[in-house]
Amino acid sequence: MVYRSRRRWLQVAAAFAAAPASPSWLSAQPARPDSRIVVGCDANLEASGLIASISQVMARDTGIVAAWQAGPSGALLPTLERGELHAALTAAPDTEALLERQGLVHDRRIVAVTDHVLVGPPPRKATKKQPARGDPAGVAGGRDIATALARIAEAGGRQQALYFAHADAGASRAIEQAAWTASGPQAVGEWLRTAAGGPLSALREASAAKAYALVERGVWLAHGSGTGLAVLVEGDARLVTTYRVMRAFRAAHPAGKLFVNWLSGSAGQHAVAGFGRGYRGAA
Repeated sequence: MVYRSRRRWLQVAAAFAAAPASPSWLSAQPARPDSRIVVGCDANLEASGLIASISQVMARDTGIVAAWQAGPSGALLPTLERGELHAALTAAPDTEALLERQGLVHDRRIVAVTDHVLVGPPPRKATKKQPARGDPAGVAGGRDIATALARIAEAGGRQQALYFAHADAGASRAIEQAAWTASGPQAVGEWLRTAAGGPLSALREASAAKAYALVERGVWLAHGSGTGLAVLVEGDARLVTTYRVMRAFRAAHPAGKLFVNWLSGSAGQHAVAGFGRGYRGAA
């Protein structure tokens, strides 16, 4: 009897020893409630694929599971202020700084830097069979965004060019409005059109109309192929876009500080830089 019990115990022990170190039932366990947070992000970051990429790395490193809510920065910050989000990644520095001074957001830190590019129909040289076409404003190869927009406005006034502006109060519209202000008098006319909402609308509508648009580089690299457009102007410092993370005062969460520290720390910054597509870390 003792011999049989001992043999049975050895069989059970051998079975456990042969089992994998991380059994499937363990890896399938749901995340703890204190590891789930709701995070807002500028829609550009979702459209480019950056959010999906860093989420996987973050979950592996920290166990934090983020429910992401993408939208324009200008709409996310009031939501963060009310405590309906635990944290947010936005690019609206003036509003962010105001909330920080009021004590309504904490731990505001730079986490990603990128830029915008002016895209439009690429220039085509004239041939024996076809006249020159594309880039009716003649901006290709430039680096000064204000000069380029002024030329587009002139071409638009001659009914030779179209430009699609962003509708949402996101990172792209903020960059766009500052660039138009720098270009001279307020641009008006039928040639200046507003795209439907969302970070991809301006790109898609410009593609369909062979028009110009400002697009974040990450979004362009993710969705620009097949649009028939090309990057015509880039490299102006006024097109640089900086995304910051911050957590809400009114929605303290056990994982909130860990999330901010990870994303702004070496591991999170490595994940941002590793994604590429025009994004780099704060350093």
